[in-house]
Amino acid sequence: MQIEYLADHPLLVPQLARLHFEQWGYLRPHQPLEERTRRLEASCGRGGVPSVVVALEEEALCGSAMLIANDMDTRPDLTPWLAGVYVVETYRGRGYGSALVERVESEASAVGVERLYLYTPGAEDFYSRLGWALDKRCEYLGQRVAIMSKPCGPTGSSA
Repeated sequence: MQIEYLADHPLLVPQLARLHFEQWGYLRPHQPLEERTRRLEASCGRGGVPSVVVALEEEALCGSAMLIANDMDTRPDLTPWLAGVYVVETYRGRGYGSALVERVESEASAVGVERLYLYTPGAEDFYSRLGWALDKRCEYLGQRVAIMSKPCGPTGSSA
């Protein structure tokens, strides 16, 4: 498995946007696939905020993770965010998700981020195992979610 920038694999953007849409479309049912694709393209930086990394086996897309400025419009005070952590079903259980999260943590640390945030409607245990702490539970987009955070840099484990 290699982890690379999505920006270096632009032909994968439509496929990844579709996978994200299928996984999380219920959170924003008014947002069409085309808009999700445009937002994903706009996040395709290389290092820093925003950036998207993908896990690849040969040329096959295995998963993704994003470092973005904000993932919760109700919490603009929290920034930046780990988002879009997704592993294709056939590659799950092989450590790809953990590797993608660690890569984004490293990216954040490299650009001086002190604390990274995420929200999850159902993967709190996964992130807890990776050292993320629960900050708050709340209602967001009609779902009960956990807001979690993790320090980066010299005080965080990703340094």
